[in-house]
Amino acid sequence: MRIKGRLWVWIAVGLFSVTGWAAAEQDLGVSGLTDVPAVEGKIAENLARVEHAQARQAQIDAEISGLADKREEAERRLHERARGLYRIRRAGMLPVAGGFDALMGHLARVQRLSRMVKGDLDTMEFLGERGAALRVERNELAEALQEAQIAVRALEAKKEEIEHSRRSASLFQETLGGEPQETPSNSVSYGRIRVSGDMDDLGDGFARMRGQLALPVQGSMRIGESSREGAPGLEFYGRPGGPVRAAADGKVAFARSYGAYGLMVIIDHGSSFYTVYGGLGSTDIQVGDWVGMSTRVGTLDTASPDAILFFEVRRGTRPLDARSWLGL
Repeated sequence: MRIKGRLWVWIAVGLFSVTGWAAAEQDLGVSGLTDVPAVEGKIAENLARVEHAQARQAQIDAEISGLADKREEAERRLHERARGLYRIRRAGMLPVAGGFDALMGHLARVQRLSRMVKGDLDTMEFLGERGAALRVERNELAEALQEAQIAVRALEAKKEEIEHSRRSASLFQETLGGEPQETPSNSVSYGRIRVSGDMDDLGDGFARMRGQLALPVQGSMRIGESSREGAPGLEFYGRPGGPVRAAADGKVAFARSYGAYGLMVIIDHGSSFYTVYGGLGSTDIQVGDWVGMSTRVGTLDTASPDAILFFEVRRGTRPLDARSWLGL
């Protein structure tokens, strides 16, 4: 009875551990996290779960190893005692000749061996059940450990995504709200040369080009109005992988992915005038490069049959009427 009582206590402890672990598995909420401290907190929680699972697995492995030794010893004892009990019972008669005391002693030995054999059988049953319970718990811990490790990787990726998004957002705002930059003399721009002048000179020329900007997707048969993050612009539908061209001379101020714009290029035309090219499939230009009007700045996406470029004209952070600047 004492052995079976310990068995139920150990099983209850194991079930409590598994139940607590299952509760910890719920509601990671990776997709709903929007700030780095919250993500880092979740990462710390899951790393603690990984550490706990690994420590508990080590304990289970050690206990299972010990159970094997105990089972081997219990089998040896059971074998010896069962043989002894068999020999006594096989004798077939009681030691009557020895008197009453001999008779009682014989009965006591039979009862004692019977109890010992029963105890060995109970021990074997307990060791088998305990081993099975430990293996079940270990399998559940292995699943929980794998889920926690997957969660850590997903959270680390989420953290990088948030940091990248914030860097892009900050750079986007700084780009559109930045000060005009000096243009070095005799700078080469894909076969075009700016002999002298600065961004303000370039901006004065851009201001006079209202209605004469080059189409960013030439030959596009479909143009529609749209917006990104509340800023109005135009959508150009073109051939997937087709070229996207600069609307006017300028300097590349931004070339990376950002939010709803996707892969985007911003060209600075001086005097806080900018053109924005969003949803690109690729670009081979870098920040600081000079580009001329109609120079290729990237390509349309190839992921879908309808390749769409989102185009804006801005003065600082203020969107302008792209149609009027393109003469549409």
